[in-house]
Amino acid sequence: MTLGKRHHHRTLLISSLGWVALVSLLYSTQHYLQALIDWPYRRFELAVQDRVTRLARLAPVDSRLVFLADDAPSHTLDALWEDEIAASPALKLMKRRNWSREVYALILERLATAGAKVVGFDYMFQGEYDGDEAFRAALEKWRNAVVIGGYWEQTHGTHSYNPPSKSLIPLGQEHDDRVGYVNVFPDEDIVTRRVRPQTTREDLDGSPNVPDSVVYESLAARMVRKAGLDSLIPKDRYSRIFRYAFKGETLDERQAPPSLYGIFVPAIWGAPNFRNGAAFKDKIVLIGPEGRYNKDLLMSPFGQVAGPEFHLNAANAMLQGQFLKETSRAVDLGLIAAAALIAWLCGRFVTRPALRVILVVLLAAGCFWAAVGLHNVDWVVPVFSPLLTLLGAAFSFSIAEQILDRLERARLRRTFERYVSRDVVKELVDNPEGWLSTVGGKRKFITVLFSDVRGFTTLTESATDPQALVAQLNEYFDEMVRIVFAHNGTLDKFIGDAVMAHWGSIVSEGEATDARRAVDTGLQMRETLARLNPSWKQRGMLELQFGIGINHGEAIVGNLGCEAKMEVSVIGDAVNLASRLEGVTKKYHIDLCIGALVAPYVRDAFILRSLDLIVVQGKTKPVEIFAVLDARTEGVADPVWLPLHEEAMRLYRHGDFSSAETRWREVIAQSPGDSVSEVFLERCVALQKEPPAGEWTGIFEMKSK
Repeated sequence: MTLGKRHHHRTLLISSLGWVALVSLLYSTQHYLQALIDWPYRRFELAVQDRVTRLARLAPVDSRLVFLADDAPSHTLDALWEDEIAASPALKLMKRRNWSREVYALILERLATAGAKVVGFDYMFQGEYDGDEAFRAALEKWRNAVVIGGYWEQTHGTHSYNPPSKSLIPLGQEHDDRVGYVNVFPDEDIVTRRVRPQTTREDLDGSPNVPDSVVYESLAARMVRKAGLDSLIPKDRYSRIFRYAFKGETLDERQAPPSLYGIFVPAIWGAPNFRNGAAFKDKIVLIGPEGRYNKDLLMSPFGQVAGPEFHLNAANAMLQGQFLKETSRAVDLGLIAAAALIAWLCGRFVTRPALRVILVVLLAAGCFWAAVGLHNVDWVVPVFSPLLTLLGAAFSFSIAEQILDRLERARLRRTFERYVSRDVVKELVDNPEGWLSTVGGKRKFITVLFSDVRGFTTLTESATDPQALVAQLNEYFDEMVRIVFAHNGTLDKFIGDAVMAHWGSIVSEGEATDARRAVDTGLQMRETLARLNPSWKQRGMLELQFGIGINHGEAIVGNLGCEAKMEVSVIGDAVNLASRLEGVTKKYHIDLCIGALVAPYVRDAFILRSLDLIVVQGKTKPVEIFAVLDARTEGVADPVWLPLHEEAMRLYRHGDFSSAETRWREVIAQSPGDSVSEVFLERCVALQKEPPAGEWTGIFEMKSK
């Protein structure tokens, strides 16, 4: 196994085991942490579980259940005529702002007489109130067919039971089967997913039960028991997840249940909806407030639900046996470990990162839908934790793999860049299938720079301390190469004390950009050498001078060499001319010379000085060359003598040597010691003494490199 593969497998194993440990810890402590702080992990687990619930099947609706809504129309009675209200004692009482409890007595009488098996009231009838006597009589008369609400109240961690008013049901109500608690027991995120059909005070307080612990039943459980279906009520007192029997429409979108007042309106009572009460025969009828006006709203996995509808769903779950089973903690932790194993297998056998990401996402979707399938067969499994493990392990491994790959590439770059130019290494490492990795060549327009130290051969022959000279040269190379790389140049090679670099050979942002970067590199080399020389002189070293030639043109870029050793380089006339231009700098005693094809690209960014029209050694075609004075800076004008020089150059090329001499003398007067002017001044004097034979072209032929 290679070193890279060992690192790959080790990283994959560490990632998988690390996520198993982390998620297992979070999952095992989620309830404890939620009790201490608003811990988001538990909320995420529940939110994903709700998504599964919404996609899973609904419970079948038991036809024995009927809901009558105590809604706004039942209080305003706006849909009725006054004579309709006046004809009904119940409606006259319902028209009042605050209902007398006699209304509930009349409701119970109406429904029980129609044959309802059980009538449940989702109200907490606290304290004495108008109409208690009538309601109490009805409760007694129909005691085997009615259930009303009590509720649990928690104070300082202790629960106490609040039964209905003693004016309705006497003391000892904890044993009275006409009372069921209306409390719901939501999860930590205030979403109600569970029902608790039976409980004791000790259960709620979290303390041990005693032999005389009183068992209380919920409103839904009491109704089911009163219907003679007590065998369907769970015998234990556990809080159970149940399956809802409605879709997730909001209260404003779903079809409203029938209004309570309709049972007292003859036209509605006789309609097909009620069929003169036949619709209630042998039914379990629940009555309770419904609608936003009364604020009796709960949160379910499907959104808001009215409180009475929750009790209706709880009763439906008992009647239809729609309670869901939850996996044990051991199984849950096993699922987390299985998810990590899947992530490990993906990383182990799928090496392409993009394909691995797609596969992991598909597997995560498959796991999610598997949870939906299990929910359909009454099993609730954790979803968020296994998915977090799968995705976390897979993606953290991929990220770690990318980081390690980048570190490895960086290490290779650092190693290669000691021998090969930086952008060549980048192309070879990042694009191994590219043209540069072949032995072929490619024609490209490039900008080439040659830099050479003046008189270095003489310096080496006279050096008394070779080690110091080599150290000085290495320091010089460090600075020059740093500048080349800073301007995105390709370092081609060192030729003794010379530096060869080019732009546009490997990557290019345009010929103009390549040319400007090359000239800017030359100027910064000039500034850096001017900074280095005082430091070298202070350390007892020799000061160095150099010349730089820059040219632009077409060249061949490719791997050059032999089978044993190859290097990326450039060849062609453009390269040779750049080398010659570096030599030209000696003739004019300048340090930076550029060719005619470079000038149009850089004229706006740099101050150029026309230098000459020359034919370099080995060529017959003349080329115009320029000296680079400095970069153009906002607010800084060109040298005042530059127009005089350009005028002198125009006169010189037209053969007016006398006038050209006068102009160059004016340049020297303004810029004493100007070497270029002195060179041309000497030429003008010589040409006046010995005029050129034949037609004057202004071309100067270089006799040496």
